[in-house]
Amino acid sequence: MPARSPRRPAPLTDAEAETLRLQLLEIIPRLRRHQLLDLADTLHDAARERRGAEPRHFDVRV
Repeated sequence: MPARSPRRPAPLTDAEAETLRLQLLEIIPRLRRHQLLDLADTLHDAARERRGAEPRHFDVRV
């Protein structure tokens, strides 16, 4: 996987995020299995990093 740059780019606007989502919906069926798995791993790692940076609120209700 390519290394990420240490500088954080500006967050996407809602319109930019929607455009990217629509592009992915078009592209995903064309990906080979290993490409799809690489993409899934990248997105999963990014989500894990983001969760680690946000404060956690645990629900202790039973």
